[in-house]
Amino acid sequence: MIDQYNRYHFENNFFGNPKTCGALSVYQLGEMHCCPTTVVSPHCQQCYELTYVLSGKGKTVTNGTETMLSPGDCSVNFPGDTHSIVSDRENPLRYAFCGFMPDPGDRVWSMIIAELHRLFDGKNERIFRMKDENNVFYDIFTEINSDDFMSGEFISASLEKFLILLIRTGRKEPETFYSSNIKSETMLTYQIQQYLMHHVCEIRKLTELESLFNYNYRYITKCFRKIAGETLGDYHTKCRMNVACKLLTEGQTVTQISRILNYSSIHVFTRSFRNYFGMTPSEYRRSRRTASESAAEVPGKTKDKDRNHENRDL
Repeated sequence: MIDQYNRYHFENNFFGNPKTCGALSVYQLGEMHCCPTTVVSPHCQQCYELTYVLSGKGKTVTNGTETMLSPGDCSVNFPGDTHSIVSDRENPLRYAFCGFMPDPGDRVWSMIIAELHRLFDGKNERIFRMKDENNVFYDIFTEINSDDFMSGEFISASLEKFLILLIRTGRKEPETFYSSNIKSETMLTYQIQQYLMHHVCEIRKLTELESLFNYNYRYITKCFRKIAGETLGDYHTKCRMNVACKLLTEGQTVTQISRILNYSSIHVFTRSFRNYFGMTPSEYRRSRRTASESAAEVPGKTKDKDRNHENRDL
């Protein structure tokens, strides 16, 4: 299933004999630290699976729908899904994963699974942001091969808690960028601006905002122009260019920056940069370097002038 080598791959595989943990049967559990070339090839899910991103970037493909992954994202897959994962080359993924099937007779787990299906009914983009929840998986890693008192029940309870928090995140949509209940056009525009400002490197196409905010893309663009006084495309370009300038001054190559900002090619990025600033990325970098060098020389020149004045006074 894994097509390329990984930097680190810790896995407990119980597919041949699922491990009973309270009301759960655990099929697999582990952590993967990908190489730039890691690809988990498409496979059919035999169980429910959680994929929690610890660091890095990449994408998950569920039933043909591609979704970008970043730290704190949790992907949910259902039995029967066709699923694959591709790591980012510049910033490889590191993620925890857990495959399981609940006891259909357990009341609490039946409620959790029913609510998951309600939240994701008809959707292949099953991602929620669950920041700072990585300790849940590390606790489970510790317990999975432990003989301590009720270790199986501990694992089941830990996953229960995690999924309840995930479901609450889904229900509290106005507090996230997945809101379907935003009443104010101003608030919608503000949230889109904030999202693009902080997540511009994660967006490949602006049409992705449609599924993130649960609004028709045409409505989003119309609303944005009305409230912000500029087009959504212009604002997106502005956010990209701000990041590009920062990365150029930090020493990133033009090729690296074009990839980070999800341009289709280095040529498209260079053309967009020139149209925005009137110069190429390389020219911008040189101009910044020249400005820095000139600023550094000023104190020396001042001292020379002071010395000349002192000599005249003598």
